[in-house]
Order: sequence, then structure tokens, then C-alpha cells
Amino acid sequence: MTNADAHAPDFSSRAPWRDRAVARSLDGARSRAEERVQRFLDATVELIRENGGLDFTVQDVVARSNQSLRSFYQFFDGKHHLLLAVYEGSMHAASVTLAETLASESDPMERIRLFVTTLYKWSVADPIEAPPAAHLAVRSMADFLLGLLATDREQARSASAPLFDLLCDLLEEAAQAGALTLANPRRTAALILQTTMFNAYSMIVGGDPEAHEASAEEMWGFILGGIASSR
Repeated sequence: MTNADAHAPDFSSRAPWRDRAVARSLDGARSRAEERVQRFLDATVELIRENGGLDFTVQDVVARSNQSLRSFYQFFDGKHHLLLAVYEGSMHAASVTLAETLASESDPMERIRLFVTTLYKWSVADPIEAPPAAHLAVRSMADFLLGLLATDREQARSASAPLFDLLCDLLEEAAQAGALTLANPRRTAALILQTTMFNAYSMIVGGDPEAHEASAEEMWGFILGGIASSR
């Protein structure tokens, strides 16, 4: 196993866009199709990591995966479909890692704080840093996500569902514990995700990306001020 393989997102769990790519296989051999799709996804993750972004071509992915261009288009419509599958897998990996991080914390508000501050740090971290390379797309695919929100909000919501669902659960747990009173936890979760991730992306452009720790806590303080008014 290479170092890149060790840090690649786990795409093995159910993911609609990955499954859709596998379902396009013409030979009907699902296990073989899954292996070929995974090679394309792993190659894409390696290129994102090496380039620090999405500046590569489909041909680059094909060459890195040691497969054919014909095979690529057997599974994917193009680079957009490929990136959607990678983003979806990265959101799943991020949600799994966050859930593991939160498992040892019992206080419901502290769990939400850890969610916000960790996600913010991932969103401003240099994509070549490791860890958390398993969810490097949180930052590296910022431009892709913003473009997707402008062109197809339903796809954006579907791909981001693992993080969104985890945050909804955290908010509902806090409400059940009496720590929060929320009229619409799902709407609150959407606002928290948008505020955290998009402000992190703005920090990259116009702020101080070195101040990860302080900025993350400042973001939590801002969000807490918004949701604490209902406590």
C-alpha cells in the first residue's frame, strides 16, 4: 500500500454517485467494475493531493490509474461526474472521522463545538497537509462545491448529506437534553454548515490561514451567539 493509498477516502460505503458510476458497467461484473471505479477515484485523490487542487485533466486521471480513456467514459460522464463522486466520498469520510472524534464527548453543546471547530480547521488547512488527507476535498474542492451550488443545489445537498445529517443529529440531541430550543434543527444545521465552510474559504483568500486555532474558536463563538439565543 502506498502512502497515498493509506490516506485516500474510503469510498466503499454506499454513495449514490459512486454506485451510479458502477451501475454503468457494460459487462455486468460488479466486483470488477467497483475495482476499476475505485482506481479512478484513488487516482483523482492522489492528483488533488499532489496539485493542491483540481488543476488536472481526465487524461491525467486515466494515466495515473493505468486504465483506458474508453474505460473512464464507461463509468463517468466526464470530470464533473468524477469530482462529484470524489466530493461525496470525502464528505462521507469527514463525517465518519468527526463521529469518531465526538464519540468520547458526552456534553451535547461541546459535541457541536467540536464539530464546528474541526470542520473549520479542515476547511482552511492546506490540502497537502496530512492528516486529515482523507477529507482533503473539504478545502480542495471549495470552488467545485461553490459552482455546484450555483448550478445544481440538489446535487450539492445530496453530496453533502453525511455531514449535514451528523450535524442534525447533534442539534437534536442538544435539544432533547434541554441545551437548545430549535424550531427547525435542519434549517439551523444548514446555516451552521454554510457559515462555517464558506467563511473558512473566505479566510483563505483574505485572512490569515495560519491562525487556524483562534479562527476556529472565533467561528464557534459567532455560531454559539446565534443558536444560544434560543436556549
